Amino acid sequence: MAIYDHYARVYDQSGQITFSLKMIPYLEELLQRHPAPARSLLDLACGTGTVAVAFAQQGWEVYGVDASAGMLEQARHKAAQWGQAVAFSQQDMRQFVLPHPVGLVTCLYDSLNYMLTLDDLQLVFQCVAAALLPNGVFIADMNTQETLEHVWGNNTFFVEGRNLAVVMVSSYEPATRLSAVNIVGFVRREDGLYERFEEQHLETAYEKEQVEAALEAAGLRVEAAYECFGFEPPDEETRRILWVARKTGHVMRNT
Repeated sequence: MAIYDHYARVYDQSGQITFSLKMIPYLEELLQRHPAPARSLLDLACGTGTVAVAFAQQGWEVYGVDASAGMLEQARHKAAQWGQAVAFSQQDMRQFVLPHPVGLVTCLYDSLNYMLTLDDLQLVFQCVAAALLPNGVFIADMNTQETLEHVWGNNTFFVEGRNLAVVMVSSYEPATRLSAVNIVGFVRREDGLYERFEEQHLETAYEKEQVEAALEAAGLRVEAAYECFGFEPPDEETRRILWVARKTGHVMRNT
């Protein structure tokens, strides 16, 4: 069972939807500063589809790609609830394809940190570049080492909601810059009993210079790096960096 396939059913309910709801108006501000050449969007690692559906409501042509069948089930249900046409598909973010290039690609909520090697991250950036129209825009956020080592660290977090409880136990390995979060959830069923699920999520922290070099190598010129949800440049205490890159004429090809 892939990660998120169990968690997907209670993902929004557990409070994770808050990030996407906060991101939507921020993206609107970002696009005023960094306009896309067309109102077509790929939301890569789209999760439960909150951002994808919001852009569809604004008249954008929207694609959503995610590796989790469970997340996509929730996303399709959400799009149907709001009467929006979004083309969702289950694909690996390192080798996805679209019917045609788009003006904007987003990859949000530290999804890129799930790429555990620089080679995997580079593959994602190459696919993004191939999916963009000329002058297209890529917007993505990433957790920094500050978050994985000092905020998450070796800690335990607990989330309780209506009919659910989620325990997250995190650990960080400085030598590999790898964070492991073990999630155990309990979801109340209709019969009053609780169903248990367990998942492990792994994230890697990258240096700012590594990400910038990988973007540039893929033909994505970095226009800005912001402290996420603002417009100040990141510093050593920044917990999340928001990257804005634009497709150039020189794109790395697989050999």
